[in-house]
Amino acid sequence: MGTRRMSSESSTHSGHSSGSLSTSVLDRALLGDQDAFRKITELFSGLVYSWCRRKGLAEEDAKDTSQEVFKTVAVKLALFRRESPNDSFRAWIRSVTKNKIVDHYRTEAKRVKSIDSEAVEIAELEGNLEKFELEGNLVRETEELFQTAVQLIRQEFSERDYQALWRVAVNGMSAKTVATELGTTANAVFIAVSRIKKRVREEFADLIELKDSEHGR
Repeated sequence: MGTRRMSSESSTHSGHSSGSLSTSVLDRALLGDQDAFRKITELFSGLVYSWCRRKGLAEEDAKDTSQEVFKTVAVKLALFRRESPNDSFRAWIRSVTKNKIVDHYRTEAKRVKSIDSEAVEIAELEGNLEKFELEGNLVRETEELFQTAVQLIRQEFSERDYQALWRVAVNGMSAKTVATELGTTANAVFIAVSRIKKRVREEFADLIELKDSEHGR
């Protein structure tokens, strides 16, 4: 069987107007686009939940706290500012999550402990949460966000292009091996990977800090 090139239809972004392609999901959410805000929620929900679980919240409490996080994000989204190179949306949403975790423990302390015991527990908790910012694995979290982002725009690309991206950027396979498996050329694989990564950058600008050297580039 001869090799085939990736489908040219993969460059078509279904469900978007030409005008919407020029703005990121964050830009659209700031303008009140509910579907854009849904994408932000889906992008970060797994990360927020894992943060809650890592700070000791039970499964249901972590789910409830995650919901509270995104309620706050919805209300305060317009307050997010990137005032320095080190500022990021991820850091901002982590800060919101920290506050909600503290709120959760404070509520629990009030319910089952005396005021004095609560004060000690909350002081210890807040000390631990300060360390929490340093415990995050930037590389691993970026990988998780990237993979979720790809899933959120998967329908915009052909299955062949999606498989090329996933096998190269996520599974770490070589373009040559992927090309053989998909019945195409290594160059076509590179083009597919580049095209989808570019789309991720467009759609999720200011939400994921991707570097050119990451994800098979």
